Amino acid sequence: MKDSLWLSGQEIKNKGVQLAMTNYYFVGTLLPELKIGEVPEIGFNELDQLFRENLSIQDYAKTRTIRTLYDIGNLRAYWKGEPLDPYGNLSANELEEALVTRSVLPPYVFEFIDKYETDEQRLQHYPELQAVFFKDAIKNATGFFRYYLTLERELRLILVAFRAKKLGRDIYAELQYEDPEEELIAQILAQKDSPVYEPPEKYHDIKTLFEQYYDKPIELHKALIEYRFDKIEEKLGYEPFSLDRLLAYMIELIMIEGWQKMDQQKGLEIVDTMLHKEGS
Repeated sequence: MKDSLWLSGQEIKNKGVQLAMTNYYFVGTLLPELKIGEVPEIGFNELDQLFRENLSIQDYAKTRTIRTLYDIGNLRAYWKGEPLDPYGNLSANELEEALVTRSVLPPYVFEFIDKYETDEQRLQHYPELQAVFFKDAIKNATGFFRYYLTLERELRLILVAFRAKKLGRDIYAELQYEDPEEELIAQILAQKDSPVYEPPEKYHDIKTLFEQYYDKPIELHKALIEYRFDKIEEKLGYEPFSLDRLLAYMIELIMIEGWQKMDQQKGLEIVDTMLHKEGS
């Protein structure tokens, strides 16, 4: 079993100054440029190995925190009996062992499991677990990583609002695990009776993407990858050797590999369609 993937908020805060001042000139020079739509020259596993060998223990723990987001998503896949996302810290066997031994994963995961005893209940209330993850991770994060987690969470909430309007769902039910007094949540709930949802000004261009690609999920996902990518680059600017840049590189590489997988899936769908036409 791997070492604990979870650091307490105090542990992270105590290390904040040290992390902020670290520069990795050697590692930075080894990272090839990433471009959306192009096959990356370095794969995720290779990047993880590079970071493991060259980052301090405390700094490498930051990459594991990024991957915890995928572990939380993999819990949902595990309860549904679906393949796990490869970007989590834990393999299928390791995840199963962690659940049995009640170790490695953050304490709130086991509190959630105790609260909802069946897989069906856990899947039904999965948004609660995701909400707790973001609340805990953002509270304990600093600098760029806090910015990224906040961006990721807010984009997801805005998409929930758009979809609720589109499908006629009760937005109060969709956001039942969020704090109604939080600014973004209050902004969404205030529009419960409006015919369309208008996101906050800083996310105004998201509405265009959603309306343009809503019926094309792969294209919408790609558009949101580009949006996240641009926001990260805008936030960091030119910082080739900082820890923040290395963390951003891992996040962006995951995005680009996801883009490649969508292209492959789209290609398979096109081939499948052609074969059906040929056979008809």
